[in-house]
Amino acid sequence: MTVTLPLNTKDNHLEVVGGKGRSLSKLIQAGFRVPNGFHIPIETYRQFVIDNNIQERILALAKPCISKGLLSFEQASADIGKLFQDCEMTAEQRDAITKAYHNLAEKSVVAVRSSANAEDLPDLSFAGQQETFLNVYGATEVIDAVKRCWASLWTSQAMNYRHEMSIAHSDVAMCVVVQEMVASEVSGIIFTANPVTGDRSEMIANSSFGLGESVVSGQVTPDTYTVNRENLDATEIAIGEKVVQIVSAVGQGTHLEEVAKNQRGLSSLSEANITELAKTAIRVESLFKGIPQDIEWAFASDQLFLLQSRPITNLPLPKAECDWPEIPGAQLYKRMASEVMPEPLSPLFEDLYLKGLYDTQTWPNDWEWKGSFTRNYLSNFIIATVNGYAFQAIYIAQGDEARAYWSSVQAEHAKLPWYRTMVDVFKVPQPEDLDRVDVNNSGGAARMRLLFAIKDTPQRWIWYLYQWSRAFIKSEAVTRWHNRNLPHYLSRVKYWGGTDPSELSEQTLLDGIRALASAEARYWHVLRAIIGAAKITDQMLHNFLISNAPDLKVSSGTFLSGFESDTLVAETEMRAIAEEIRSNRAIHDLIILTPIGSFLEKLKHHPGGSSVLRAINQYLETYGKQVFNLDFVEPSLIEAPLPFLTNLKAMVRHSGFDLSERQRQVKTKRRRKWLQTLHYFLFRKTKEVKEGWAGSAPVSRWAFAEFIRLYLTAKINYPTREKAIFYMGLAWSVLRPFSLELGRRLIEVGTLRKETDIFYLTNDQLQQAVDALGNNQNLPSLRDQAKDQYNLREWRKRLDQPAAIPEENQLSWVGNDKSFDTIKINTKEAEIISGFAVSPGTTRGIASVIMSPDEFDRMQPDTILVCPLTTPAWTQLFPYASALVTDIGSITAHGSIVAREFGIPAVLGTGNATRLIKHGQEIEVDGDTGKVTLV
Repeated sequence: MTVTLPLNTKDNHLEVVGGKGRSLSKLIQAGFRVPNGFHIPIETYRQFVIDNNIQERILALAKPCISKGLLSFEQASADIGKLFQDCEMTAEQRDAITKAYHNLAEKSVVAVRSSANAEDLPDLSFAGQQETFLNVYGATEVIDAVKRCWASLWTSQAMNYRHEMSIAHSDVAMCVVVQEMVASEVSGIIFTANPVTGDRSEMIANSSFGLGESVVSGQVTPDTYTVNRENLDATEIAIGEKVVQIVSAVGQGTHLEEVAKNQRGLSSLSEANITELAKTAIRVESLFKGIPQDIEWAFASDQLFLLQSRPITNLPLPKAECDWPEIPGAQLYKRMASEVMPEPLSPLFEDLYLKGLYDTQTWPNDWEWKGSFTRNYLSNFIIATVNGYAFQAIYIAQGDEARAYWSSVQAEHAKLPWYRTMVDVFKVPQPEDLDRVDVNNSGGAARMRLLFAIKDTPQRWIWYLYQWSRAFIKSEAVTRWHNRNLPHYLSRVKYWGGTDPSELSEQTLLDGIRALASAEARYWHVLRAIIGAAKITDQMLHNFLISNAPDLKVSSGTFLSGFESDTLVAETEMRAIAEEIRSNRAIHDLIILTPIGSFLEKLKHHPGGSSVLRAINQYLETYGKQVFNLDFVEPSLIEAPLPFLTNLKAMVRHSGFDLSERQRQVKTKRRRKWLQTLHYFLFRKTKEVKEGWAGSAPVSRWAFAEFIRLYLTAKINYPTREKAIFYMGLAWSVLRPFSLELGRRLIEVGTLRKETDIFYLTNDQLQQAVDALGNNQNLPSLRDQAKDQYNLREWRKRLDQPAAIPEENQLSWVGNDKSFDTIKINTKEAEIISGFAVSPGTTRGIASVIMSPDEFDRMQPDTILVCPLTTPAWTQLFPYASALVTDIGSITAHGSIVAREFGIPAVLGTGNATRLIKHGQEIEVDGDTGKVTLV
C-alpha cells in the first residue's frame, strides 16, 4: 500500500488525493510556485479505518439527533472524534509519514490540511467544513495532526452539509496534504471574477498581514482590491482595519497579535504585488479551463506562493445590459403587469396568453395581431413586451384629440336609456369642456364624468342618490364575476381536466393547450375589472381620509384589515398539519431529521405517515394550484411543493405568532379607529371639507356621510379581489400536464431535447411539430430554436428592467391620476425608501430578503419580509413576518391585502428595496406613511 505520494503526483484523481490535493498537484505540474510537501492519499485513510474496524461504528454514529427543536450532529461528531483519538496507525503508516516529513527541508514547520473527495467541486465547495492545522513541528505532532484531519471529516458542520446535500456518509473519505509552512508577510484570496455581481471583467482580491487564515476565517477586515482584467489596474481600493493578524506561535500552532497602529491604514499590497497576483490568477484560471477560481495565496520574502485554487461556487451570472426602446405611440410604459408577470415571458405564453388578452369579442372586424405593437379598439396598447418583460402603456389624449375621443365614447353611451334619462329628463349638463382623457382608464368613464358634472348643479341629489345606492350593492363586475364569469371559467378547466393527457392525440393536446390559455386570458379580463373595482373603492376611501382627516393619521388599510378570507383559512389548515406533525413524535422527528427534498418520499413509506400525507395532499390539491408567476413556464406548488414543505418544516419548529390573537388585536384596533373617525367627522369644529376623489361637501355632515358611503363601498367590493385572484392560473394545472405530455412525445421523435422545451416554441411552431409528428418526422431546427429561446430568457432574467420606459418620465408623466401606479423609484443612495402605504402600523426589525421561492428557507421568524412581490403562493411566509416590503405592488396588490389580514405593516411598490436592503439588516417599516428607513 502506498502510504504517501509526492505533492506533484500525476495520480491526482479525486478519489486519490481529494479536491485540494488535485488542484495543488495540477498547479505544481504547470510550474506555479507551491510550497513543497506530500499527500497522504485517501487509500491510507480507508486502510486506517479498516485496520481499526471502525467504519460500521462511524456510520452508525453519523446520525443526527434533535437538540432544542433543531437537527444536530454535535453528539455524533464528538463520539466519532473520540473513535479516531483512541485508534492508532500501523507501524508502516507511521514510518512512511515520518520518512516523507523528514525528506522535507530540515526542521520543517508544516501545515497539515484536509483534502476530502467531496470538496472544491464546481457545485459543492465544502469550504471550512474540515480542519487545517498550521505551524506543526515534529513527526509525532504531524502524525497526530493527520489523525485529527481524518476525524474532521466528521465534524458536525461537515456531516450537516452532506446531509442537506444528500451526499451519503459512506461515500466520503479524506486525503491529507502536508506542506511546508510559508512565513507569509501578506496573505489572502483572489477571485478571478466578482463573486458578488458575477462580473467576469474584474477580479476581487482580499489581503491582510500575516497568515491567510485571518482572511479566510473572517477574523479581520481585509484590504479589498478590484482589479480590471484588461489592464490589471486596481480600479478600486478599500483599505480594511486590519487590527489583528495570525502568526505562527513559538511552539506549535498559531496565535493572534495586534497589528501596529501605524501599519493598519497602509495598503498590504504594493502596485507590483497586485499586478503579479492578477497575472498569476488569470494563468491559474486558464489552467482550470477558464472556470472562475477562488485562489488562496501568500507573499513571503517578496515571492508569491499559491496555497489552493478551487472553483467559485454559486457564482451569479453577471448583469446583462441592453437598450429599452420606446414603443411608438405610447407616452410611457410601466411595469404595471409585473406583479403577476415578474420575469421575462416564455415564447409560448407570450404568443398564446397575450394574444388571448387581445382576442375578445369586443374587437372590430379589422383587428390585427401585431405582437407587441398590437393596439386595442381604442387605438391603445394593453400589454406589450420589451426585452421579454410585460409593460402596460400609459397614453394621455389631450386637447382636440381628447375631445374627439370623448365625443365618440359619449355617442356610444347616448344610446343607453339611463344616459338619455339623465340628460333629457333631469336636464343634467354634459361635460363639453373635457380636454384631457386617460384612455387606459376609460371604462365607464362617460357615466362617471356625467355624474361628476351633476355635483355643482341643483340636481346634485342625483349624485348622492347614485353614490349611496352603490354603497349597498356590489359593483357590476363583482356580480358578473360571481354569477357568470367564474362558473364559465371553471367549466372550461373542468372540461379539459376530465381527460387523461396520455390518451389524447397530439392535435387534441395542442387544441387543449390553446383552449386553456384562451380561458385563462379571458379570466384575466374579468380579474382586471374586479381588481379595478376594489382598487378604486379602496383608493377613494384612502384619498378621502388623507385629505379630510389628516390629524387622525389613518388610511384605508386601517378599516380594511383583519377580515376573514381564503388566505387565513389556508393558513389555519397549514397550522393544523404542523400541529398534527408535532403531536406525532415519529413524524415530527422524520421532518426535522430528513432533508426536505426527500421528506414526501420518506413519508410515503413511513408506517405512521398516511394521515399527514393525506392532509398534505389535500392542502396541495386545494391551495397548491396557486402560481408564483402567471407564466405557465413555471410550475405551481402542487407540481413543485418544495417551498411549501420548507415552510411546513419551519412551522413545525416555530409556529410563528398566534394567528387568532393577532386577528383579535387587529379587529379591536379597527373598531377603535372606526369610532374615533366617526367622532372626528361628527364633532370636529371645522365645517370645510377638502377636495378628494369623492368631490366636496358643504358641511361636516356631508363628510360624515361620505366616509360612511366610501367605507361601505370598499368593504363590500374589497374582499372579492382576493377571492377572484385565488383562481388565477388554475387553468395551468391542466395545461402543464398537456404540454409536458406533448413535449415527451416530441422528445421521442427528436424534435425536442427535454419536455419543458415546449414552452420555448411559438404556437405556429408547435403546430408544425405536431404535423410533422403525424407523419413520423422530426424538426431538428425547432430543437435548436427552443434551446436558443431558453438561453435568451435566462439572459433576460439578469437584466435590470426599468420601472418605466422612458424612465425619466416616471415621476412626471402626464397622466391625470397616479392611483394606478405600482412602482416608485428610489435612488441607490437612499436611506429612507419610499413606497405605497398599504397596511397601517410601524415596526422595526431584521430584514429577511427573499428573492424567489427557492429562497423560502432563508425566511427567519419574526423578521420583516422583503421581496420583489407576492402572489397567493407566497402567503405561507406571512406567519413569520412582522412587516412586508416589496419592489412591486400598490394599495390592492396581493401583499397589501394579506398584510392587512395578518395585521402587519406593509410598504409596497418601492421599486428597488430588494437591492437597497441587505439580508439581516435592521430596518423600520412605517405602513402609515409608506416609508422604510435603513437603520
